[in-house]
Amino acid sequence: MKTRITLFILTFGWLAHTAARAQGLSLYGSVSQEAREVTGAALALPLSPEAWKSSLAARREMWLEMLGLSPLPKRTPLQATVTGVLERGDYVVEKIHFQSVPGAHVAGNLYRPAKITGRLPAVLYLCGHSKGKVNAPYQANPRWFAQHGYVALVLDPIQLGECQGLHHGTYSKDRWDWPSRGYTPAGTEVWNAMRALDYLQDRADVDGDKMGVTGLSGGGAMSWFLGAADERVKVVVPVCQSGSIERMAVDRATDGHCDCAFWINYHRWCWSDIGALIAPRSFLMASGSEDVLWRPAGYRDVAHRIRHQYATLGVPEKFELTEDLSPHGYTPKLRKAIFTFFNTHLKNDPAPVQDDVTDFVEPEENLLVFGGRLPKNDTMMQIDTLLVKAADVSMPDSETQWLSHQKDALAKLRQTTFRNIPGDPTPRLRDKLADGGTRDGDFYGTRIFDTTDGLTLAVKTHQSQQNTGPVVLFAMQPEARSTFTGGGASRPGLAPEIASAGVEVRNTGASSVGPGYLWTLRRVYPLLGHTLPERQVHDLLAGTALMRQEPATGQTVLFGQGATAALAIYAAILDPKISEIILDSPPETHARSETAEFLGILRVGDLPQNLALLYPRPITFIGKIPPAFAWTKQVYEKLGAGDRIRIISSAREWRPQAK
Repeated sequence: MKTRITLFILTFGWLAHTAARAQGLSLYGSVSQEAREVTGAALALPLSPEAWKSSLAARREMWLEMLGLSPLPKRTPLQATVTGVLERGDYVVEKIHFQSVPGAHVAGNLYRPAKITGRLPAVLYLCGHSKGKVNAPYQANPRWFAQHGYVALVLDPIQLGECQGLHHGTYSKDRWDWPSRGYTPAGTEVWNAMRALDYLQDRADVDGDKMGVTGLSGGGAMSWFLGAADERVKVVVPVCQSGSIERMAVDRATDGHCDCAFWINYHRWCWSDIGALIAPRSFLMASGSEDVLWRPAGYRDVAHRIRHQYATLGVPEKFELTEDLSPHGYTPKLRKAIFTFFNTHLKNDPAPVQDDVTDFVEPEENLLVFGGRLPKNDTMMQIDTLLVKAADVSMPDSETQWLSHQKDALAKLRQTTFRNIPGDPTPRLRDKLADGGTRDGDFYGTRIFDTTDGLTLAVKTHQSQQNTGPVVLFAMQPEARSTFTGGGASRPGLAPEIASAGVEVRNTGASSVGPGYLWTLRRVYPLLGHTLPERQVHDLLAGTALMRQEPATGQTVLFGQGATAALAIYAAILDPKISEIILDSPPETHARSETAEFLGILRVGDLPQNLALLYPRPITFIGKIPPAFAWTKQVYEKLGAGDRIRIISSAREWRPQAK
């Protein structure tokens, strides 16, 4: 009996597993699988010394691009100001501020020995997300450095302490325009830190060839990021902010991080790739093994890969991992290892440090740079538009000029925003179903297919014996309750002779995730080089390619309404075989949070400029042309194709435009 029960359980388990595979991965499963692929590919083999050197400039440029710092902003005057000095016996605290861009104030405290006889090594200390520089641990560490012969500058992060701005964008402010801008507050933090290095180099008491960076939590991430971006940093020590893309996705650890913890991952890097960019400079990872946001399985694997890179470059002694049985934060063991590492690599003193930080806490008000009155009209509040410039697409003078722009823009879109959509999106057809017909001669069908990233989606078709022309394809609306009969309410009200096919792009139909995971999904996708709308464009292209395999399919036309209009626009741009596009109430700009987000799209153009990339293919608007798209119409008119943009009152009026 026991054997039969066991056999039943095993058989049932196998059937359940088979059924799950037959249905494809869930969105969560698909994201987790892709995250494993990103992490697994990162520095899977160390770069040879020759490959490391020859690719260094290109890799650093890629990194700056993913921070939104390519090209680097202009280095304007810092306007550095000391607003007060605290004499504390063996050390001194200077209260300073500078402007990383004009009008954007960065506040900090500089700790230095009371007596200085020459140029000293310097440590830039970057804070996590608490009170900034006045927080007790963020006082204690710079103070230790000053008491042991260093100059240490601790900075407030944006939005905290006395530094204004915003780092909680997609986290809590619905700033979904940030991915479209190619903006991450990590870029702002790195730029502020780079300008802090400029300030330190200008000081008479700092040896500019001996500078390091460290910080806890968010400051740990910025230590990674700055070390990879700026070679002036000779020692890099991130604390409790080391991990992998895989663990971020699988553990849903993105839920515990604000936007500045991550970069715009056009090139699908993991922390190992950042480490390879820090090499061969001195690098110590310090972690707590009980940190729920950064688990050992992540940071140990990353450390293992980076260690091999250092060994390959012939400097294995310059990389270390130290950890303690502790949660997110410092321990005496971690601190002493950190201090010893800095002494070893900035002072050539490898003796183990025995003394820890002191318990003294300076009253917060003593450390305030602005005395409780922050600068008015601080441009740090607009840094997302100042740091990453949107493209300024000019009206063409000639067809030759526009075709050149069209070629360049499409290449850039393929290199960044849509880098991870395959050139041939044709999916594998899993099943083809006839859903039935009606007394009027209409026929409904379903095509089930597998995407390249492991999802199983469907195309819902509506055809009749009258169909002789093109097939109009559309993405299902996200709020659609039912897509059963040819797409249900998502289907445009086309004339009977027009065949249609509705693609159940991810997060519609059977793959809908609901609000419980949607926020996480939208925030984790950029770590994989995607956004949810970009993946939906991928699905729409796959469904379109699938329909082209049908013998009865002639031309393919895309329809988009409201939220799905942006999907139709970019699918048509990427697929030159789309003969026409029909738009109903499209959004007018990616600068609004409610518009579908695409990584760095505004660096190429906004919706009206990008729609014009379809030239000379026809564009039909239903009802009216939204004001912003007057720009698109003007381009067509200047190029002698004004008649290819038209307005109809309803989808039922639509017929293909004559060539």
